[in-house]
Amino acid sequence: MRIDDPRAVRDTDLAADIAVIGSGPAGATIAAELAGSALRVLLVESGGPETAPETDELNDLENIGAVRAEPYRNARNRVLGGSSHTWSGRCAPLDALDFAARPWVAHSGWPFEFTELAPYLDRAAAHLGLGYGTGFTGDRFWEQLADRTPPPQDLDRRRLRPYFWQISRDPGDPFDSMRFGAQLPNIAAENVRIVLRATVAHIDTDPGGTQVLALRLADADGKMRTLRAARIVLATGGIENARLLLASDRTVPGGLGNRHDVVGRYLLDHRCGVIGALDPHTSAAARDRFGKYVVRTRTGKHTFLHGMALSPDIQSAEGLLNCGLWIQEVPAEDDPWESVKKLLRGQVNLHDARTVASNPGLMLAGAKRRLIDHTGLPHKLEHVELRCMVEQAPHPDSRITLGDKVDRLGTPLPRIDWKVHDQEDSTVRRAAALVAAEFTRLGFAPPILDEWARENSCLPAQLTDWAHPSGATRMSADPRTGVVDADCRVHGIGNLYIAGSSVFPTNGHANPTLTIVALAVRLADLLRR
Repeated sequence: MRIDDPRAVRDTDLAADIAVIGSGPAGATIAAELAGSALRVLLVESGGPETAPETDELNDLENIGAVRAEPYRNARNRVLGGSSHTWSGRCAPLDALDFAARPWVAHSGWPFEFTELAPYLDRAAAHLGLGYGTGFTGDRFWEQLADRTPPPQDLDRRRLRPYFWQISRDPGDPFDSMRFGAQLPNIAAENVRIVLRATVAHIDTDPGGTQVLALRLADADGKMRTLRAARIVLATGGIENARLLLASDRTVPGGLGNRHDVVGRYLLDHRCGVIGALDPHTSAAARDRFGKYVVRTRTGKHTFLHGMALSPDIQSAEGLLNCGLWIQEVPAEDDPWESVKKLLRGQVNLHDARTVASNPGLMLAGAKRRLIDHTGLPHKLEHVELRCMVEQAPHPDSRITLGDKVDRLGTPLPRIDWKVHDQEDSTVRRAAALVAAEFTRLGFAPPILDEWARENSCLPAQLTDWAHPSGATRMSADPRTGVVDADCRVHGIGNLYIAGSSVFPTNGHANPTLTIVALAVRLADLLRR
């Protein structure tokens, strides 16, 4: 695969059958899926191989809605590999319920069912360094373990269900999550080229706005170039996809795909936070039950985290959103396992060597747990938290618009008005109460819930976003309620597609990357045909 800087590329080389804008998990997957085909593919990335301040500043925005936890320059990555540069690696698919039109969740429902996406989830696993793409989030998890059986005392399935997240693993570093930026140059295919430090500033269309004619690219010096492609895929992230459509208004007032004023609306994120605490000294049994499991799959060993989620029955009966909960161990500063990782990577220093040598008991216990018990490592703990992640109901007033300020390329900055709602808060409080009661029923010491997380509390919810912006170019069969159709093609534009979480009609409680990559595999098949 050839990697170029636009300043060294002739105008005639800025042409392709398919142009993919953005090299994060969605864009990188499409390029990898199309590698070796008869199609000329051009993968365009705004950043370079490493992050740079002058590129990061293009992520500036105006926030007029709910407070965000992470500065957007940190949470959004203009770099080869996109958001995989900083993600945590937790993966899980959406639930079948998340695809349904639920009467108690306004504006819910995808234009297809979970079964449509399932085959692509299995193919997505290879792109993400996972052992499985489906069949691991519930009871089927135990089927993958030949030497282990489910815990003898089951959860009360009327209220809670077992849930498992899988941790991505990079093929070049078993201690790290998949980094697409490191893997992209390894694709051996002459039909795929990457252009770095090239930022799309405008999408040009025909007078009716029904066909994209060209993309205006700015190189690192700010010089504008023209890219032409038969088909274009925007894979620039949950905010930038909407921003670029809205900003491409020179021919079509109001921006592309925005005939019904839907672009930028229904902005979602996950709300996440600590809802309680467990005693590190008395919670060992609960942490063993709801902890990490190491599973040998056909592609090697993979780590899974056992948690809980609200049952579909109680969501329906009580009008609750989807919500997942898990135990989070917070290691002490002198926990030796981070030092072990550094030493195994060849990053030898005296401090790490001393830290490892001063904890022989923990080292022996860790070897037993990992090699014999096939569970997570025992940590020296600072404290133990109960955490949650809850979905949001889509709302048209939660949205992205364009502000009055522009970036150095002249593109208006996005104005973010992200809304949070009482339904999310009440769901989390109810879920916290259910977990506390379930721990007692199972014989574990229940978590001490934070004051705000208790049922009937009037205190403000201590939940933040999780840097998972979604929904602002949502998928819908009806162009009046969505931006793209079931094939991720922008309504009314014959050759423009969108990839990434911005097409999600709802976001469930699961981390979005596995679904993002599965949709990208599905879109690549469509483009190949």
